[in-house]
Formats: sequence, C-alpha cells, structure tokens
Amino acid sequence: PLRQELEYINWKRSTLPFASRIPVYASMGNHEALLYAFDDGSKYGLQADRFPYATESAEALFAKAFVNPLNGPESEDGAFYDPNPNKIDFPSYKENVFYYTYDNIAMISLNSNYWYSPSVQHGNNLIGGNPHGYLMDNQIAWLKKTLNKFECDKNIDFIFVTHHTPAFPNGGHVKDDMFYKGANEIRPYIADANGVVKPHPKGIIDRRDEYWKILMDSKKVVAVLTGDEHNYVRLEVKPGMPIYNKDKYVPENKLDITRTIYQIHNGAAGAPYYGKEDTPWNKDVAKGKPANGEYLKNFTTENAVVFFHVHGK
Repeated sequence: PLRQELEYINWKRSTLPFASRIPVYASMGNHEALLYAFDDGSKYGLQADRFPYATESAEALFAKAFVNPLNGPESEDGAFYDPNPNKIDFPSYKENVFYYTYDNIAMISLNSNYWYSPSVQHGNNLIGGNPHGYLMDNQIAWLKKTLNKFECDKNIDFIFVTHHTPAFPNGGHVKDDMFYKGANEIRPYIADANGVVKPHPKGIIDRRDEYWKILMDSKKVVAVLTGDEHNYVRLEVKPGMPIYNKDKYVPENKLDITRTIYQIHNGAAGAPYYGKEDTPWNKDVAKGKPANGEYLKNFTTENAVVFFHVHGK
C-alpha cells in the first residue's frame, strides 16, 4: 500500500502545473489494482483485491489519494449474491464511482475494475472476485437510476459516461475488456454464506448488452469515454453495427442498436502502442490503412489528447 500511495503522490505532483488551476477527476482502471497474490503453482496464481477492504483495498487507497464526489453507490453489499447482509463483504464505491456536472453537461464515472481479481478471467475461481471489464449489479442499478435523474433534469442536455475498459475494443484488448473475443463465459465468482464460490448467472457479453441498452434508453447520452487500449479510436456505435462473434456466442435475445452513441477511446498518452485487431465492427477497415469504415471512423497510435466543444444545445 505504501508504494501505491507514493505512485499516487508522484502522479499528482506531475499534474500539479495545470491541476492547480482546473479541475482534474481521476478514475480507476486495472493499473490501480492492489492485490494479494498467492502462489498455487499455476501461471498467474490466485489474485484478489487486498483486504480488509475498508483500509487495504485498491478502492480504499484510491479514495484516500483523490478527492472525488461522494454521490456514488455504497458497494455490492445488498445484491442477491451478498453472502451476509449483516456485515460489509465488498469494497466501497465511494470516490471511485461518481458523477459531476459542468454547465449543461453531466459526466458519470464508472469503475470497470471494481473488486478486481485477474485470476478469475484466467479460469482460477477458487477464491472468487470480479474480472476485468465487468460492471456488477449494484453499479448497473445505480447507473440506471442516475441516468433517469439526468433525463428529468432540464438543466442537463448532454451526458458522457466514462470507464476504463471499452465496451467495443479495437486493438490490444480484444481478448478481454467487455468482449473477451466474443465469449460469454467470463463473469464474477462470489462465495455464498457457506463459503462455496459460485459464478454470476450473467456472462460478460450479456452484461455488456444490458449496460449498452441502459445507455441507449437515455436520450441524452452522447458518448462513452474509455482507455486501456494504447491507441486513439473514434467508434460510431449505430444501428446495423455487428456486435457478436458468431463463432463464440450469440444470445437468444440479441441487442438491437437503436441509436448512435460514440465510443471515444484514448489510451494514447505515451504507453507502447497497440495496433488494430479485427473485430465484428471494424473488419471493413484494413490493418495499416486509415480508418474510415462504416463504424470505425478513426484509429491512430499517435499520442493524443481529446477535447470536446459544446455550444449550447
């Protein structure tokens, strides 16, 4: 924990020249993970969010290091998989899931690496946890409630949602994020009251679809802002866009993309770049060619910063 805190201090010092003059809101991703790792002889071992959660978890240290709004959900306690309603069993969402407003804009910040356990996505479910990119039930419920609040707010015209993992990855993390090459098996594993670790009934593709439908149901959501992949991408998620890998999983009730929401992705701040990978939504853009496809409108590995200009409505 002390080393993690030192990294946060150094990061804040590096941003001080401008962060002292304009607001900077930090959000969690997989590089904010703080884990216990147990060697069981497997390649990745057993990895779990540090505990006790109130003081040692990645979420607790993040809240200690940054000052963010306290308007997010409490935790995953109280969900149907909560093993004990009389005690705290999950880390807090305070200051890692939140919203803020600026004039007629609302920004909702989610945590797609909450209660992160990398070993779950590698098939080692002995101690449970949440895989990379999965939004758990209470966070999804809070998002829906918050979007409804802003739908009824006449002072808000546009909503942006941000989280680390792309819903539709394009290069570097097609193997995970909210896609896992189109396979639906990846999901959280949670111990019940008897200590038996059980899988969540909804896989990652089903949860991604549920999440995106919630966004489409809100007429004010214009874009989702993401990171993780080391490139810049502008993806136009619009009616007709294919979103499933037919060789892996197609749900019985497929998600119908009913309106356009942009996924604006920027992980191009200086990390080693990731090239484009083929996905159902970008196969019409050849590797190494300028992106101007039906859905993938821009893809670059050049360093990038993104500005949004909003003029009234």
